[in-house]
Amino acid sequence: MKRMFDLKSWLLTAVVLASAGTATAQSKMEAYPANEKWFVSCAVGTHLYVGDYDKHARFGDRISITGEVSGGKWITPVLGTRVQISGLHSAGKDAKGNTESWNFMLYHIDALVNVMNWWCDVNEARTYSAISDRSSIANAPGKKVTTAAFTVGLLNRFKVSEHLDINIEIKGNLVGDRLDGYATGKNGEGAATLTAALPTISNKQN
Repeated sequence: MKRMFDLKSWLLTAVVLASAGTATAQSKMEAYPANEKWFVSCAVGTHLYVGDYDKHARFGDRISITGEVSGGKWITPVLGTRVQISGLHSAGKDAKGNTESWNFMLYHIDALVNVMNWWCDVNEARTYSAISDRSSIANAPGKKVTTAAFTVGLLNRFKVSEHLDINIEIKGNLVGDRLDGYATGKNGEGAATLTAALPTISNKQN
């Protein structure tokens, strides 16, 4: 009889633990209400363009400014989406070694993954969150060039309050060979960016 009670106790414990694990897994992917977890932000920063004739320019002369506006929604505590428009000013040298500069745009539709909520338990009050993003399309109006682009980034989010946070984002952008106006047969060019959004406004944080 004692063994039977022990067996029942073990079975009850196993069921409780399994239920708790299922509840945690479901909470990570449980959809937020449609009117919650929307956010908007503006960011400024710096970027470095990697093009065909970088060897003709000094490293410091190639660092330029960038600005971004974003809006999006967290669908679950782990997954979100974001629309972002980035304006970048690039500087460098042309094939003859002459100084040149141009502007181009990056249009993003990003998939966001909250790594902290994915790897750890969901915590609405967490001060720091690491968020990965990826997408985009690049356009250089002055060069009359539009090309596909691929962006991978890491967004470091520091929560200030329920509705405000500070974001520091690092991104790498791979773009087509012609974006700077020169097609030399390379597989692609790119830009590395570092931006800070002060602040990001949300109707409810996750």
